[in-house]
Amino acid sequence: MAHLSETRTDATDTQAAELRRIERDLHDGAQARWVAMGLNLSVVERLIDQNPEAAKKLLASARDASAEALVELRQLVRGIMPPVLSERGLGDAVRALALDNPLQVHVSVAIPGRVDAPVEAAVYFATNELLTNAAKHGHAERVSVDLRFVDGKLRVTVADDGRGGADPAGGSGLHGIQRRLATFDGVLTLTSPPGGPTTVTLEVPCALSSPRTSTSSETA
Repeated sequence: MAHLSETRTDATDTQAAELRRIERDLHDGAQARWVAMGLNLSVVERLIDQNPEAAKKLLASARDASAEALVELRQLVRGIMPPVLSERGLGDAVRALALDNPLQVHVSVAIPGRVDAPVEAAVYFATNELLTNAAKHGHAERVSVDLRFVDGKLRVTVADDGRGGADPAGGSGLHGIQRRLATFDGVLTLTSPPGGPTTVTLEVPCALSSPRTSTSSETA
């Protein structure tokens, strides 16, 4: 009961923090640009007959602000639920992460179906965090990511050739990953001796749906 209470509290805190982040990003990003566009268009209405050239410049500025607001909205949506994750599943979503990563990332996938969306999202963002850690904290050059479904568990192993010494208490986001996974009774196992390499394994008990086989590998 104590464990369930703790994990549910963590889930509630995480959701609240995510809502605050979304609200802040909307307020400081797209919303601010839309307010500026509205002000510019109001000025355009006043200038369009008296000073057409100035009105044209403001219209161009409003057009640019509109494009930038759209980019920010798309980035925000990807941060909530990347379209590739919901449309094509965890394997392809992690491959997309690998393509965007500056390191050499090799991805192997052996998941005969789809995982429930909340578990997919939790594992996706955890994997993204681990890839970021490998580059930012581990100073790695190569990373391997292995995703597979074994004995009723989704298992993700991320191994890098970095300098090692990773510590969940060191501010690298590992503790946050542990809390995120604990919501689904998942666990994180870390091996990271000084000098490397670092291997992180995520295991989450879950069920699969859509019994198609997705087994492939890709190097980015």
